[in-house]
Amino acid sequence: MFLKSLLILWFSFFVFACGYTPVGRPTFLQPEWKTIYIPPWKNFTGESALGELLAKELRLRIAQEGYLTPVFSEEEADLILWGEILKVYFEPLAYDVFLVTKTRSVQFEGKYFLLEKKTGKKLYENPKISKSDTYRVREESSTLLNPGKKEVLNQLVKDLGELIIQEIFY
Repeated sequence: MFLKSLLILWFSFFVFACGYTPVGRPTFLQPEWKTIYIPPWKNFTGESALGELLAKELRLRIAQEGYLTPVFSEEEADLILWGEILKVYFEPLAYDVFLVTKTRSVQFEGKYFLLEKKTGKKLYENPKISKSDTYRVREESSTLLNPGKKEVLNQLVKDLGELIIQEIFY
């Protein structure tokens, strides 16, 4: 019996020392926090749809996680996730033939914070989130005036949503 208890204790220590934690609600989330409001990100760039696309992706990701319920009114929310887009730049890198883009580079800079509505306290802040990546463009989208830009924009939003969720909750 003693040996079995010692083995369980040693195994538990090993698992938690390696950084593993049980799956469940993140520890910093208080039990009374059930809702989150995510307005469209303020956008200081020429990509007018990017702020709404990013907010929509974050709402979807948080709903999938199941820890909080996204709401569409600040008054109903326990938490608020505010963000700003400071810079986004797209550049074609590789072409198949003239004006048929095969690869695009994208650079993004922004900032965001998670706020508890009742107290006004910032729970988490990232004053400079940046993402630089290269995306391949499908052939079907390369007949447009600005080939592959919409496809790359959608992939950027998905990647940023994943990055932000990982930073805040894990």
